[in-house]
Amino acid sequence: MTTTSNNALVEEFRRMDADGDGVVDRTDFLRAPRRLLTALGIPEDSPKAQALIRANETQWGSLLSLGDVDGDEVLTADEYVTIRTSPEFRSPNRPGKGEVCQTLFAVLDSDDDGTISQDEFLRAADFLCMPPNEASGYFTTLDADNDGQLSDKEFLKAVKRFYTS
Repeated sequence: MTTTSNNALVEEFRRMDADGDGVVDRTDFLRAPRRLLTALGIPEDSPKAQALIRANETQWGSLLSLGDVDGDEVLTADEYVTIRTSPEFRSPNRPGKGEVCQTLFAVLDSDDDGTISQDEFLRAADFLCMPPNEASGYFTTLDADNDGQLSDKEFLKAVKRFYTS
């Protein structure tokens, strides 16, 4: 990855470091999905919410197994960048790969119609660390068939593009 990409990862890390202590722990990591659920008014004990939390917990465990060098159950910025730029992170065999995306799709599909409208997508802008105006333009770009909805495939492409740009 380029230095620009690494800088984006460091910025992503800083947004996750909720208490500003220079490391991301499990609480920091699970803050974003919990904030999203709260913003959407979805109770944490609902099936969709539980699936999203479990997927993020799996993702957290995967990140730790890939690069928590000192075994302290927290990630430094250097550890995080190393993990996110590693071939193992991109491996299709990584535990939980795609689970966060699938469960996020289900949470955002508030009317359970199998698609995400622009309004539903904009609710995830903060979770995806995007300003709303940027997210709106991004939605239009991702809506490949111009039907005003994102299918699960279009959404997966969006998340992949976001995490590899």
